[in-house]
Amino acid sequence: MPRRRTSPPPLTLLPPEASPAPAAPRLALGGPGGVRLVLEAKDDGAVEAAAAALKARFGARFAITGRRRGSAGLRLTGSLQVSTDEALDAGMRAEDA
Repeated sequence: MPRRRTSPPPLTLLPPEASPAPAAPRLALGGPGGVRLVLEAKDDGAVEAAAAALKARFGARFAITGRRRGSAGLRLTGSLQVSTDEALDAGMRAEDA
């Protein structure tokens, strides 16, 4: 007489392992909350006017961090503090254009 197979053990369902939380989006430049801006042109007045316009638009969020006069003209380095949402929104608008 043939032998009967034994039945397999019952299946046990376990909850999935907890995965680590996704990392918060970060800005590509300037660290966690800032963007570095460089304004450079032969016309010193145009560079200063552009910096003044940025200061008027963004207020305390924009600051000039360096001024250098070279053979290429005046070079201003600045920092603009932005939130991740604003940077991602700006990136989406640039891709749509």
